[in-house]
Amino acid sequence: MASVSSRSDHEDEEAFEGPAVAGFWEDMEDLLDVSDLSGEAAVNTAIVKYIKTATDHYQEYVKTDQGMYRLGLTFTESLFFRQNKEFSLSKLLSLLSVDLLDCNLRFIISFIILCASKGDLSVLELILEFQGFTVIYNTLYNTFAYLNRYGEDRVLRASTTGSRSDTASTNTEIEWDIINGLKQTSTILMDILFQIFKYCKCDISNLAIVDDFFVYYMINTIQSESTDDIFNNAKFKLLLALNEQYMIFSYQYELENRVYKYLADHHISKNFVELLLLKFNRVTNRSLQIMLCKIVYLILTMDRNSAETFFYQNDLHVFVDVLIRELKNIPDDEELIRNTFLRVLFPLLSNTELTKTKYRRSDLINVLEYLSSLDHICSGEVKPVHKTTVRLAQKCLRQVGWLKADEEYEPLAKVDSKDSRRSSTSVSSASSNRALGIERWPQHLYANSYAALSAESITKRHNPPPPPPARKGPTCNQSGGQKIAQFRPR
Repeated sequence: MASVSSRSDHEDEEAFEGPAVAGFWEDMEDLLDVSDLSGEAAVNTAIVKYIKTATDHYQEYVKTDQGMYRLGLTFTESLFFRQNKEFSLSKLLSLLSVDLLDCNLRFIISFIILCASKGDLSVLELILEFQGFTVIYNTLYNTFAYLNRYGEDRVLRASTTGSRSDTASTNTEIEWDIINGLKQTSTILMDILFQIFKYCKCDISNLAIVDDFFVYYMINTIQSESTDDIFNNAKFKLLLALNEQYMIFSYQYELENRVYKYLADHHISKNFVELLLLKFNRVTNRSLQIMLCKIVYLILTMDRNSAETFFYQNDLHVFVDVLIRELKNIPDDEELIRNTFLRVLFPLLSNTELTKTKYRRSDLINVLEYLSSLDHICSGEVKPVHKTTVRLAQKCLRQVGWLKADEEYEPLAKVDSKDSRRSSTSVSSASSNRALGIERWPQHLYANSYAALSAESITKRHNPPPPPPARKGPTCNQSGGQKIAQFRPR
């Protein structure tokens, strides 16, 4: 339901743009008048009319982001949508799956679905129930294939080397309009997939349809010079979420991590890695910080020989600067994110050229010694997460050769032996810990209350659009899976 301030904004907009705009919005609301609707046929007709009318007047009465937002909320916050949520979403996804759908129509449908999902997370589960993951993925796949073949590079070449006639100029402008429209729709659809991975329980059937080209296109077309391009940011975030899902499922299935596959190729991933460094330094959103840490951890632990030369020396120094800053500034009530940074810090210090440069050695020792004392990080009840911080900090100081304390440093005080949680802990010691009521902190970053959150299962799937390369379906790993990039306590 629109707030008073929202209605005031709408009234100001109508007063400024004239009665024609006010009439348009009144007509849109009238189309969703539930008093005139009875039965699925009438509901279906109302949905189609709303979408069609919005498309016909797009860029006439709906010219701004505020107008698009209002268009989405008029539908998703209406009594009509609340009473017919399942049917409405099913219809919208059905329309979205049409191959030759008008670009503006696809854009408006996608935007309405995104508005619905951000206003009510249960919508994401309904999307998956109606095979929405496959519909959205296939739509994105086809769009990526078009952009890959007829994208910006081709238009730029045509504009610089082609005919300078008015006709050629007009054709180039039309091509730019098409490309920009496809990028706008793709940004919305990638945001929906990101929300699904973030908030829903993932099923292997969703991840299995993601193929090489889909991941390759996103990594290969990342631009590193700007952090403000929303299309670029949407690709980057979706790649982080995909990597997270691959890492989660590696514990149960033999499944190739396609994100890492292309990360390992520096010719393809160069821009992605540069943007990764920028984001690692600037992002403050905790969820994204954790996803960033996971992909950095993967790079540093998947192949030690590759990890040693993967990042430039200056990049490694930036990582160290950021981690020192974050470890010092994290509030007491966010100890889990401090654990995450410490888990990344250990392979960063152990598996890279930092073993030779010893960058900021004294600063690292100071912050790790500070975190090695429960008295410094916990002023109240000592929780397992605090003990984990101490253990991880001490692990860095004891196991990273170039950080080991010199003679002038006093030996580190160990965590009480009954609370010690080294990776070599025996079965008997683990049992004694449980007897004392001490819960073992998760062995890796994903074993927490939010770890399994990803995308819901769908029972039937359409094949991804042609031409996908041949792929081997994932098989269940009875021995626990290909455990890549684990956050193991040691």
